[in-house]
Amino acid sequence: MENAFENGLLRPLIAEAYTPKSLSAIRKVLESRQTHEISPIAHGLFAASPSQSPDSATGYQNVWVRDNVMVANSLFLRGDTASAAACIRGITQFFKKQLPRFREIIDDPVRVLKEDANRRPHVRFIAQNLGELSEKWPHAQNDALGHALWFRFRLANTGVLALTPEDEEVYRPLADYFDAIEYWQDRDSGAWEEGRKINNSSVGAVVAGLEEMLKHHLSSKRRGKASSVKATCLDRLRYLAAKGRERLAATLPFEAPPERLVDSALLFLIYPLSVLRSHDIEDAILNLVQARLKGIVGIKRYAGDSYFCQDYDEWFSPSQMSSDFSERLDYRDAFLQPNCEAQWCIFDPVLSVVYGQRFLADPSDAASFRKQIHYFNRSLAQVTAKGLCPELYFLKEGRYVPNAHTPLAWTQANQALAFYLMEKSLEVTR
Repeated sequence: MENAFENGLLRPLIAEAYTPKSLSAIRKVLESRQTHEISPIAHGLFAASPSQSPDSATGYQNVWVRDNVMVANSLFLRGDTASAAACIRGITQFFKKQLPRFREIIDDPVRVLKEDANRRPHVRFIAQNLGELSEKWPHAQNDALGHALWFRFRLANTGVLALTPEDEEVYRPLADYFDAIEYWQDRDSGAWEEGRKINNSSVGAVVAGLEEMLKHHLSSKRRGKASSVKATCLDRLRYLAAKGRERLAATLPFEAPPERLVDSALLFLIYPLSVLRSHDIEDAILNLVQARLKGIVGIKRYAGDSYFCQDYDEWFSPSQMSSDFSERLDYRDAFLQPNCEAQWCIFDPVLSVVYGQRFLADPSDAASFRKQIHYFNRSLAQVTAKGLCPELYFLKEGRYVPNAHTPLAWTQANQALAFYLMEKSLEVTR
């Protein structure tokens, strides 16, 4: 089958080994095409795909909490702390407007409101006014909330952005919320916003957020700056995090057994969250994704994923293609032919980052360095002839082509960090 990017922009420059000079040549091409440039649209926040018009039927002109944390973390790790801080401030302002939703579910004595996804705190919204979107959406996404909690307290713990009293007011209820929904056994729509199940990628994200919050409280207490943080509060955070870790210990390296085993969303527990304590579990997740989901173009989200299956734009109108299928997934799944899942562009750079971080931690780890280069090259090959980072490639008339969500800010952010770490690795090898 023909590879859609055989004659891609960077094909002549991709190599099995790099020197600072050859890598610099690639950077110059990317900079000339502004491949990695992502500009906020309002309140420090980023549209999912900056190419979409304000009234686009795709909805990708809007803000996803999860995507924005990924973009902000990439900026943070590459030294742009101001943009990272501005982004989490925007998310915090949105969460402030969502506090009634948090409290409504916390105060629900019979725990039924959480079953209605639209009653949950929203995770997709309008950047310009931090307003809610009117359409029904699978907002039951614990991973998005966990990522935001983790990143806000990570910036506080690294000294980049101290918590204000307003921040504390916004984030304090999240622990109560996660307790109220019993996140460790809560069926949510997860990273892919589809049918609800107990997703380890969501459970792990909440654990990461709670533990970062606990770390901040402990540090503040040691410095005598948090006399209001009582021992009972610390014990409760420990308890809540432990409940999630129990779930992870019992069911990893799988995503949602028995419903789903292998899922690329589990990679996020390794990067950016670094929440797993076992190198063997990390390897199991990495190996399963590579063995079962790696394709010739990109990496599948999971086996049987019908989003942008073959000739997707023939079966669904523009307004239907990215709509809420969480309660009618069986209909969309019926269109998928065997081995015709979309192949995504967000995961190859993540794998390059993971292996790059391993190599930088241990420069004798030649195997990780080879894999860092391998997935770096796959990510570069996905860049279009115009120098854009797509969301995914899908089969159209038997040929892989990028979909309309190009560029995707999440892909741009991941690839930019992969490039940054490749430069760091070359410095080590010299």
